[in-house]
Amino acid sequence: MTGPGRRPAIAVALHDGFCSFGTGAGSANRAFLTALTQVIAPGVRLAVLPVGLVPGSTEYNRAWHAEMRALIDTAGGEVFPVDNGTAGHARFGGVAAFQRASTSAGRIISGEVLPRASQLLIVAFDTPFYGLSRQLPPPARPAVVAVVRSTAALQAPGDSSRLSWDHDGLHATAATGGRIAAISAHMRRHLARDYQIPGSALIDLPDGVTASEWQHTTPPDVSLLPPRAHAGFILVMGRAQPYKGFDDLLDALALLRARQVTVPHAVIAAVTEDTGPSAYQRHLAQRISAGHLDATLITRFAPGLRTLLLHPALAAVVVPSRAEPFGRIPLEAFVAGAAPVVATTAGGLAELVTDGTTGYSASPGDPPSLAAAIHRALAADTATRSRLRAAGRHLAATRFNHDRTVTEFLSARAPWALRERQAPTSRDQSTYPAG
Repeated sequence: MTGPGRRPAIAVALHDGFCSFGTGAGSANRAFLTALTQVIAPGVRLAVLPVGLVPGSTEYNRAWHAEMRALIDTAGGEVFPVDNGTAGHARFGGVAAFQRASTSAGRIISGEVLPRASQLLIVAFDTPFYGLSRQLPPPARPAVVAVVRSTAALQAPGDSSRLSWDHDGLHATAATGGRIAAISAHMRRHLARDYQIPGSALIDLPDGVTASEWQHTTPPDVSLLPPRAHAGFILVMGRAQPYKGFDDLLDALALLRARQVTVPHAVIAAVTEDTGPSAYQRHLAQRISAGHLDATLITRFAPGLRTLLLHPALAAVVVPSRAEPFGRIPLEAFVAGAAPVVATTAGGLAELVTDGTTGYSASPGDPPSLAAAIHRALAADTATRSRLRAAGRHLAATRFNHDRTVTEFLSARAPWALRERQAPTSRDQSTYPAG
């Protein structure tokens, strides 16, 4: 890859986080791109390949898209929308959409990026692009890093076609010299154990938060809160999927009521971007009604949901997941100064919430354990809450400093892409307040 007119290039393919941000993966992808644009050398070409969404899609977010477009434009990058065969209406889809997205991204990279690249790094985020390596010319395949944010084994174990897609794509990437990046220690173990990815192909690209996320705060969107929540509430957020543990939460709330434990109003955002409630959301609503639980179910994703982490009436944040590759909600709570955080020890959550240190832990799929952790969190006094808050903020600012992580990732995989930088100064570090 040498010759006149060529220059180093980084191509980033992603399905969420550019035109939309309805998942934790979307927020994490935005964090990666934000950090990347801060450290990439001026002479390196940046090509971003997002799954394209039309404004009429229920998943499309105009303001988010404009912000991301401005970020890439300011960095001198280029954007090449990827076609996944859904006419711009869905960023994910099924295996047919994944195949189409990988094929489209392969054609774009082969036609628009490779001919002018002297050196190359290709970062392919998550499931829709696990098949990308096979769509590239053999010389380009060692440049691929497939970042695994989730797998079918964790989220859709009964879907044999997705299981095959994951396995075949990841192994093809590893077999041709590419790398498989894990977003947490849990995911590294999962990939090695359940997908038999060889250790030589595994690298780390942990999720985290950027300096800009510490600096950017939006006032709580009080329009999202029901009247009963203004006196105090617990907040639960996540995609409306059974593995997120919403049923376990409802069981825990019923147990606490039976024990006459006072629990603030529960705001349960089990969301999708669909215009109407799903069968699972209707199931949750029926359970809340039949059980006479003091809870409000929010079914439609809203950008302002995460601003509720800053609301002064927030009594606790609860993450009841049965499976979780990483789990950004505790990190976002730490940055917002929300405490206490209650989380199960499922997957990557155990790396974020340490019982009695940064929050309170419960066993996944265990409502009595979850009820006990919520009870402990609600009973915490002011001094304990302050200690938990400080510990959580310190963890987010140090171990999960994504600017540093992305710099280390590039240093290992593409040192030619980094701008010349001095060692971090105390001023640099202060952008991640630890207390």
